Amino acid sequence: MSDVTAPGRPSATRPRSGFAARFGPSNKRVFPWVLMAPTLIILFAIGVYPFLYALYMAGQNIILSKPYLPRFFVGSYQYQSVIQDPEFWHALRVTLIFTVEAVFIEFWLGLGLALLFKRAIRGASVFRLLILIPMILPPLVAALIWRYMFFPGAGLVTHYIGGLVSFFGLSEPPFLSSPNWALQTLIFVDIWQWTPFMFLMMTAGLASIPRQPYEAAEIDGASSWRVFWTITMPLLRPAILIAVVIRTMDAFRTYELIVVMTRGGPGNATTTLNVLLTKTGLEFFDASRASAISLLMMLIIIVMSFVFIRVFRSRTEVAE
Repeated sequence: MSDVTAPGRPSATRPRSGFAARFGPSNKRVFPWVLMAPTLIILFAIGVYPFLYALYMAGQNIILSKPYLPRFFVGSYQYQSVIQDPEFWHALRVTLIFTVEAVFIEFWLGLGLALLFKRAIRGASVFRLLILIPMILPPLVAALIWRYMFFPGAGLVTHYIGGLVSFFGLSEPPFLSSPNWALQTLIFVDIWQWTPFMFLMMTAGLASIPRQPYEAAEIDGASSWRVFWTITMPLLRPAILIAVVIRTMDAFRTYELIVVMTRGGPGNATTTLNVLLTKTGLEFFDASRASAISLLMMLIIIVMSFVFIRVFRSRTEVAE
């Protein structure tokens, strides 16, 4: 039988050439990069390029409100200026208080709710939905709602709490107008909105724990408290690590809640690093100093995440 190819069909043995041969599926080394190219381009455009440009700007003296000033390389001057600024350290202190207190309470509340719903409760699906509603709300909407609820004299919360405390001869608490109250009020709102996230993560972690260790503990007659600390918590550590790291990074850069409710005030009582960054870049137009603050924030978040991971890993290895 003669080797004749049907008209209009390319020969199966004919070697391909051109674009298909260089970048097509037949080229096992290049074709995977062709598939990843759109994702890599997007990541470079929204991640790598802004980071490199921020590094460049932090090494200059760019003040957008003073375009007549000459631009020249200043090295590490912007970082030194930020680190020597007391306002930066005050903002860092406020940020750490807000982050640590909010995440700590959110974690234990979320874990407690997850353990509660692990039991058979009538109407559990409805209660779960109600618990998740705050997390569904956009942060800007939640901040506006609570701002009006804490409005002096007319807000829902201030009206009822003011009436309650006046019964005992006390004055209405200045939730958003007092430096001692404002930060704790913001922490309360953040706990209200993001405890559902911890609840979801802990529920998923508890569902992944096998039943066999609990059955062995029941046979041994271990108490509920001992079962919790020796079985539940060690097996829940991977979920705890993921939830705490994600929530810490998110709380550390909280912006909408603070700006809408207090604008960083009263005074600078609720001025976090993210608020300070925005004021520096968008109100004073000091782009170089703002870039230095943003890079220092990124460094702090990386260090915090690294410490969390090392601590949890070391404890897990000790437990094993």
